[in-house]
Amino acid sequence: MADGTNDRPQRTAADKERSRQMSRPVGGKDAARASGQGAGGRGAGAQGNGRGGKSERGGQPATGARARRAAQRQAHEQRGAKTRPVKRRPGGPSSGRGGRNRTSLYVWGSVALVVVIVAVFVAVNALSGKTTTIYKAAPVPATIVSEVTHVPPSVFDAVGTGITGLIYPPKVETGQPKLTYTGKPGVFGMFGEFCPYCAAERWSIITAFSRFGTFKGLKTMQSSPQDVYPKTQTFTFKTATYTSPYFHAKLVEYYGQDQATGNHFPITKLSKQESQLLKKYDYTATYASSGSIPFMDFGNQLVDEGVGYNPQPLQGLSRATIAAGLSNPKSSVTKLIIGDANYMSAAICHIDGGKPGSVCASSGVQAAAKALHVSA
Repeated sequence: MADGTNDRPQRTAADKERSRQMSRPVGGKDAARASGQGAGGRGAGAQGNGRGGKSERGGQPATGARARRAAQRQAHEQRGAKTRPVKRRPGGPSSGRGGRNRTSLYVWGSVALVVVIVAVFVAVNALSGKTTTIYKAAPVPATIVSEVTHVPPSVFDAVGTGITGLIYPPKVETGQPKLTYTGKPGVFGMFGEFCPYCAAERWSIITAFSRFGTFKGLKTMQSSPQDVYPKTQTFTFKTATYTSPYFHAKLVEYYGQDQATGNHFPITKLSKQESQLLKKYDYTATYASSGSIPFMDFGNQLVDEGVGYNPQPLQGLSRATIAAGLSNPKSSVTKLIIGDANYMSAAICHIDGGKPGSVCASSGVQAAAKALHVSA
């Protein structure tokens, strides 16, 4: 893969502004859209929020385990953690105020009327055929499957923890009950097909998890053309299966891709256990009431809220170009994808007892484990 300017990670002015606003509460789909995001889906709201901020959930003081996690987050930030981009999961309680007066009711009534008018306009356009084209998922070409699932071990070792300051590692949880599925250490992940951050994260998930097991049924996908980092090339887990002798993974595409209306709807029903995991661990800063995607839980021992790196360097690159570049450890895009994958590999090694040794004892994984202060 030729390294060009698109391969180089850029921190745009918009990213800086979103990071600056990470502690400002935003409620509802309209506010999310106003900040330049597509609404809908678990995580289609404001971005730029990350770790840190208030240790409150829905405006209530944090107590017990929640307070301990808040203290852990604060300690993590004091060690130099960076704010990562995430997608807010809308649908949770807003930052609402009590006691609306008559004027505010008129205002909200007017807003509701405008929303209805816009909805009718969108519906008319949908019926007339003037709609957003819905992306058609297709089987991934065999060459790309091979390139993304068989990254040479030497590349993982050469990349290590990736580009300093541009990789967002998972957080370590302490004193938590272990998550298991079918008697094996469990990994739970939740994503949205429309989500640009999920699009970037899947590259790292597939490369990392393929070191421990096998994917089947992967299909192509791209992020929303209406969101930030539009049409980021990626895959979907909707039709995919994953098997490993070392751990059991549930990778859930909770929300689908763009619909003709521009909304994103649930395509999977979460189990009671999965909903409880999200409620307990997906506590992204100011947006604790609604959480974020992508979300990854490694055995309740490490938690990943948000993408491991900014998707901007993937812009304009084809799926084939990204996949072919994974054999080149000098590529800046590869350094981001594989650096993130090494952190995931270290998290898996930590929960599965360091198996297989050929992966867990490798220098790339050991470097990530050292940075996380965990065993691998």
